[in-house]
Amino acid sequence: MTGLTNEQVQERIAEGKVNVNENPNTRTYKQIILENTLTFFNFLNIALLVLVLFVRSYKNSMFMGIILINTVIGIIQEIRAKKTIDKLAILTESKTAVLREGKKWSISTEKLVLDDLIFLKTGDQVPADVKVLEGTVEVNESLLTGESDNLSKSQGDELFSGSFVTSGEACCQVIHVGKDNYASQITSEAKEFKRHNSELRNSLNAILKVISIIIVPLGAMLFYKQYMIVGDTLKDSVVNMVAAVLGMIPEGLVLLTSVALTLGSMVLATKKTLVQELYCIETLARVDTLCLDKTGTITEGTMKVEDVQLYDTAQTTVVQHTAKFDPETGEPVQNVSALKPEVTVSAEKENGQIQETVNSETVSQEERQKLQEIDHIMGNMMSVLHDQNATADALRKRFPSRNDLKLIHAIPFSSDRKYSGAVFEGRGTYLMGAAQFLFPEGNEELLEHCSSYAQEGYRILVLAHSEQETKGTERPTGLEPLGLFLITDVIREEAPDTLAFFDSQGVDLKVISGDDPVTVSAIAKKAGLKNANHYIDATTIKTSEEMQRAVAECSVFGRVTPQQKKQMVQALQSQKHTVAMTGDGVNDVLALKEADCSIAMAAGSDAAKNIANVVLLDSNFGAMPHIVNQGRRVVNNIRSAASMFLIKTIFSVLLSLITIFFGDAYPFEPIQMSLISACAVGIPTFLLTQENNYNKIDHTFLRHVFMNAFPAAVTITGCVFTIMLVCQDVYHSNVMLNTACVLVTGWNYMSALRTVYSPLNTYRKVIIYGMQFAFFISAVVLQDLLTLGSLEFGMIILVFVLMTFSPILIETITEWIRRIYEKSLDREDENKGFFARFLERVQK
Repeated sequence: MTGLTNEQVQERIAEGKVNVNENPNTRTYKQIILENTLTFFNFLNIALLVLVLFVRSYKNSMFMGIILINTVIGIIQEIRAKKTIDKLAILTESKTAVLREGKKWSISTEKLVLDDLIFLKTGDQVPADVKVLEGTVEVNESLLTGESDNLSKSQGDELFSGSFVTSGEACCQVIHVGKDNYASQITSEAKEFKRHNSELRNSLNAILKVISIIIVPLGAMLFYKQYMIVGDTLKDSVVNMVAAVLGMIPEGLVLLTSVALTLGSMVLATKKTLVQELYCIETLARVDTLCLDKTGTITEGTMKVEDVQLYDTAQTTVVQHTAKFDPETGEPVQNVSALKPEVTVSAEKENGQIQETVNSETVSQEERQKLQEIDHIMGNMMSVLHDQNATADALRKRFPSRNDLKLIHAIPFSSDRKYSGAVFEGRGTYLMGAAQFLFPEGNEELLEHCSSYAQEGYRILVLAHSEQETKGTERPTGLEPLGLFLITDVIREEAPDTLAFFDSQGVDLKVISGDDPVTVSAIAKKAGLKNANHYIDATTIKTSEEMQRAVAECSVFGRVTPQQKKQMVQALQSQKHTVAMTGDGVNDVLALKEADCSIAMAAGSDAAKNIANVVLLDSNFGAMPHIVNQGRRVVNNIRSAASMFLIKTIFSVLLSLITIFFGDAYPFEPIQMSLISACAVGIPTFLLTQENNYNKIDHTFLRHVFMNAFPAAVTITGCVFTIMLVCQDVYHSNVMLNTACVLVTGWNYMSALRTVYSPLNTYRKVIIYGMQFAFFISAVVLQDLLTLGSLEFGMIILVFVLMTFSPILIETITEWIRRIYEKSLDREDENKGFFARFLERVQK
């Protein structure tokens, strides 16, 4: 086979037979522009603009300038983030080995064309629908069928895009590309299926939904009241109605949220972290349980064969086979087996090969032959087994490849079987794997030996032999252990500090692995995991009740199957935990898809990277605290900003109702609301959103927003209503009404800024007092444009009194609401107070 020629490839590209991804990680430029411009509130603002222009009140149309600026800023920020993320995505995009013109190439899966010949191996995600030409693989089609069973595929069988290879390797021919196969569809469905429940998004949507429902009816009623009942002119009625509706619209809230999230993703990009789902930044900041895949997360993903030992079935002893080399001098260091100290093996390194010398006085000829036979068999197994994992790499490094035995068939490693092997003609079957899976019926002596080393942090592989030549992948009868391989994981340098960070933040850590639980526990303890001695063998977990109890009590899980990883995540979620999952292998995909937030290593499998919300491009677990801090920064800043936007919305709604039922004229004009919005909300919140606020967050977004917004909104409403009553009964001047209301509202808004963003640091003081100065200077300099006038002495006294006592009133109401809410939370669920129940229903 030579594959397609360059001419054939170009022909297929010209015909559009290319495996183009129709569901990219980021939106197109067209989508970004349309989604930032074609919104409900933008259409509402355009309608208000038309009304203002219709009555020729041109100065009150200036609010559209702020809307345009907000929209442009949002588009620019998202485009910047798109460019950054697209560049990072190139580093982690899926690659496929393809055969063209007789040569093997590694190309992007999106550059595959129809009829291409590709090579698939363990860990690969099938990039397009293909037909197997040579080889045998096992695939997991859970992303297609929802079932995690491994299916064997051989010559002539078809593999569907979106499934992933769990073992074996094969040469395949592409039979469908692009929209004709499942690739794009499965990626989007997988992401949609696991799209996590974001409290931030739900809370903002709840706020916007309520506002969208009430804004149009209130505006219509206010216009009717002033035009039909009070008898105002059409111009005054329209201007007042527009001012009220503008006050209700949180025009910058969605923009600010989008900007904060995109900036967060760009900051993480500098830490070599690719964010594939914006809201996952917020979700990870709320995580209270983090499930860690041992391999590739707290360990480097590389392994080292420390010792090879001969297991003597007759004497039930272990004979040490290999010597270590001093890392500094390179000299051999004799090892002495704890189980049979009189038997030693020395070694010398010559021309890169290990030359072994067995002490002839203590080792019998039979033992010597067994030791040599292990080397011989393992060398042949390494030449026929093509498993791509850290253990296989360590074994290949220890046992040079040989091919002097005739292979009948190989048994590739499977995460379900947990063993691999080979059948050689005339020699029988050799299997290599964990003792529990090679001898499930029990071998107490062998398990005891393995356990003694596992407690020291070694991963133990057993080489077993049977004279029977098994036909498939099942264990043959008469299987006997020959030797033990002691393998160690290399712990990441940054792992201890990262684990300590999460422990200090109250995040419960769960280490999950397919290895022996005792070994995993020892490694976790070396890495600094708290409660590492609370471990369990997942093979002993049989029922959902046992799983629920295990995830609540244990911190380390060994012998875990891919399906059990998913069940663990589900069990934790059923216990009201927000769960994050890290992983890099095919066996992690089911759990990654189920978790509230999933993190994959770039060095991991394509399947894991495609499913994950976050990809660590340098596979550095130490980046996790940065992701958490960015999430906290986003949520804390948006929460404060949302409070400021909601103040304006709440008092505008209340003032509209007061005007409809009690007043004669709405006390603001659109241009005056624009000044208040700019100086007290838009500019300060945008600047303060850039602040690094890494305080720990909880599940009380709406609670904080309402507790911060409601006191100031009620205080402003009360002050304005007082001024309205005085003006209507005493002064009968709309200009004086507008002037007094603008001054008092601006002053109270600045007080609210100080309350919401307390405690004040230098940066916050500069912005808040700077905006306060800008507001009052604008009120003086732009007096004519803003339709502001002078105040009579009595009104000056009233404004002074309101400005003096309103900040005290804001603080008093805030404390009162906080006490009421805390008492409400202390009650049982069925007896929750009205306030707590109201917030829960709104958020749902």
